[in-house]
Amino acid sequence: MSLSSSLLQSTALADSTPAGDLRRRLELNFGRLHDPEFSFEAAITAFTAREAPGDWLGRTLLGLTLDAQALGREAPRTEETVRRWPEACNERGYIGLIHPAGRADENQVGGHNAMLRGLSEYYLWKKDPRALAAIRGIIKNLMLPTRPLYGAYPDHLLDELMGGPVSGLTVAHEGVWLGLSTDIGTLFFTLDGLTQAYLIDPTPELRALIETMIARYAELDILKLSAQTHATLTALRGILRWHLEVDARPEYLKIVVDRFQLYLDQARTEHHANFNWFGRPDWTETCAIIDSFMLCVQLWQLTRAANYVAEAHKIYHNAICHHQRPNGGFGTDFCTGSKGEPFVHAFKWFEAPWCCSMRGAEGLSCAARYVAFTDPAAPRDVWFPFYFEGGVTVRAPGGELGLRAAGEYPYAGRVTYTVTKATSGPASAGWRLRFFVPPGVDAKSFVVRRGEATLPTKVEHGFVVVETPLTADDVIAVEFAITLASEPARYAAEFPGARHFMHGPLLLGAETATAVALPATADLQHLGGGRYQCRRTSVLLTPIDGLTYLPEAAARTRRLQAVFSA
Repeated sequence: MSLSSSLLQSTALADSTPAGDLRRRLELNFGRLHDPEFSFEAAITAFTAREAPGDWLGRTLLGLTLDAQALGREAPRTEETVRRWPEACNERGYIGLIHPAGRADENQVGGHNAMLRGLSEYYLWKKDPRALAAIRGIIKNLMLPTRPLYGAYPDHLLDELMGGPVSGLTVAHEGVWLGLSTDIGTLFFTLDGLTQAYLIDPTPELRALIETMIARYAELDILKLSAQTHATLTALRGILRWHLEVDARPEYLKIVVDRFQLYLDQARTEHHANFNWFGRPDWTETCAIIDSFMLCVQLWQLTRAANYVAEAHKIYHNAICHHQRPNGGFGTDFCTGSKGEPFVHAFKWFEAPWCCSMRGAEGLSCAARYVAFTDPAAPRDVWFPFYFEGGVTVRAPGGELGLRAAGEYPYAGRVTYTVTKATSGPASAGWRLRFFVPPGVDAKSFVVRRGEATLPTKVEHGFVVVETPLTADDVIAVEFAITLASEPARYAAEFPGARHFMHGPLLLGAETATAVALPATADLQHLGGGRYQCRRTSVLLTPIDGLTYLPEAAARTRRLQAVFSA
């Protein structure tokens, strides 16, 4: 059973033309992925090739495929990867060692998740039969033989890996699984690639493998194991895809909802990034942040719960934007708010070109897709959960709507939509437009105009709703008040009585060498652009999202205090 017919449907990348800051970020990332370390030769000989064969190459293919579609470009490196794929493989059609029958390596299986994702997205884009053949080879010869081995997955031994200082290493094991990953749970994030591959090329054997993996994963105690959050969230995306597209068992959805809530409650930083492992706030990782962004939106598509969209705004505008570096790549940060750390700043891995720089492309391309949603059950309903600039063609059941958005969000509450095309049957037929009420915004402050006319509004499911006929050249103007909020710090035990400050979804920070106090009642004057000056001190609060606008040397050393004592 599929729930696709009742889900809110996102814009296709082919129907979205990003502009403004989102386009700039996509361009930066697209350029970065054309640097030498992302060439075919570099990817198959990279230092991760032994520990996680296929991972660097697959992530590059995935990132370039998604960036290219979002930007409306071609990416010759993607075709080269698919064409030259056999050069990287052993005689069985996958990368790395061929282990004896009945044996497998966790990082080898997990490393091919990225290859399956990259090949799948490339196949969906280009319909290249070589990509489909590569998918089939990986599934048949590497993945399917592991199905009998999941019962022997030694999760009772994984606590021995919890103290490992570095991610992604393989620890030798004498059992069925010859190697175990210090990225605890890596084996199961392969559900992401396997479930997408199933949608392209379904077989009974692959279905049986996926169901076996989900059942075994449901038995794992991710908190006790100190599971890696990237592995956890990627696995959850795979299970959610299975629930939405193939088998809508409530127990599958429960796994996703419950474990994602565990992540939000116990492994999220003050700036809406992640702990790399549950219980170990050592550093953040863009890959998990992208997963959390996608899960929020996908769970909203299913449940219509507006709190997921609110969290997605905070993840994107704080964690994703801060983790992108001036060269377009993505990196890691300290876990702000934990271990008494009040600052937002980069970790020692300023950029992580072995994983995060490529995976950031998925977050940015998802943002391009998430500009508008339609409801299969409501012919002329359009949902706007985000306010990214650019053009979009909305293909609703009741007609087609072309829009060009321009605005100042998240710094100011002003967005305009110029209608470039509107077809909906009779000229008088109306559209129902739904605009999300962002964090820190009162729905009562919303004003929506069509030309000079102010439209009546109502609030449903966290969205302001208007109904109006639309024709080409109409202009819909949306205005709302973004206010300053002072909120308790997330980790009160480490910062008793401490606060953070938000401008709408934007976490604010002060560039200061040492931590300063800033009471919740501080006399802060808004200077515009989400910036606030304390009238009685020299403290200047500014959004943390602007790292890509700095020279690299300044970005590497920037420290913004985001948690303040009174």
